Amino acid sequence: MISDLITDKTFLDDVVCSSWEEVVDVGTGLLVEQGSVEPAFAQSIKDTVKEFGSYMVMVDDLAFFHGRPEAGVKKISMSLVLLRDPVYLEEKRIKAAIVFAAIDNESHLELMRELGGFLLDEEFLSLLRNHGSKSEILKKIMEGARME
Repeated sequence: MISDLITDKTFLDDVVCSSWEEVVDVGTGLLVEQGSVEPAFAQSIKDTVKEFGSYMVMVDDLAFFHGRPEAGVKKISMSLVLLRDPVYLEEKRIKAAIVFAAIDNESHLELMRELGGFLLDEEFLSLLRNHGSKSEILKKIMEGARME
C-alpha cells in the first residue's frame, strides 16, 4: 500500500529545486537513504525522461518519476516531494513529484491501481497543488483515496 511507502521518512515538503532533474535527485535521495535503490537509479529516471519526454507529468502539477528496475532497485519504494515553487519539464509545471521504484515490470501493478485512485481524488490533488501540510497529506494517504 502507498501508506506503507510514503511516510515521514520518504516525504519532504517545502523543497526548493531549480529543475526537474534536481527534484529527481531529491526524491531518489530519500529512497537511497532508506536502502531501497542505488544512487544510479536517479540517472535511469533522467534518461527515461530524455528518451520519452514529459509523459511522467501525469496530471496537472504532479510528476510520477520512475526508472528501470535493473538500474539499482532493491525493493519497491516511493517518495513524495512537494515544492515551494514549481519547476518545469518541457512546458509542464510540477508542484509535487512522486519518485517510484519497482523491482520488476509486474509486482507493482496493484500499487499502480491504488495510485490511480489518488490521482482521481480531487481533495488529495488539491493538497499537493496548494501546499497542504505534511500532516494533512500523510493523513489523507493513511485514509486512502476517495474517488468522487
